[in-house]
Amino acid sequence: MTEATTPCPDCSAPYSGADNYCRQCGMFLAALRDTALMKTAPAMPARIERERAGLPAPVKKAATALAIGTALQIGVGLAGKYLATQATRTAVNAATRPRPAARTKPQPAREVTPRDPRDDAAAISETVMIRRVWIRRG
Repeated sequence: MTEATTPCPDCSAPYSGADNYCRQCGMFLAALRDTALMKTAPAMPARIERERAGLPAPVKKAATALAIGTALQIGVGLAGKYLATQATRTAVNAATRPRPAARTKPQPAREVTPRDPRDDAAAISETVMIRRVWIRRG
């Protein structure tokens, strides 16, 4: 057979080399053509390219997404701890700071009971929950 009457690999109908699809079954034939390949300069340094050479594209994308997600989660965790610590310090300082005495008229002497500094104290509790859901479509 000549190139003009090459059989389709799916249905064996003849097709020409210029056809992109089989006229009988619709199979994509352009992928079967021989193409000239050009060697280009690597986009990544050779070391990184060698390390990633064996990984398929979805794994590379997943690794990148995992690295970015981990970095964001660590950053958010550290920022949350910092903000919680600052809020706790502010609340404790406000609760334990002695209040200035009010300027009032002198009153007759009364029995003085010792004041408990914990009467105005407040307990602060904060719970932060992060849930990450990965939905894979396809």
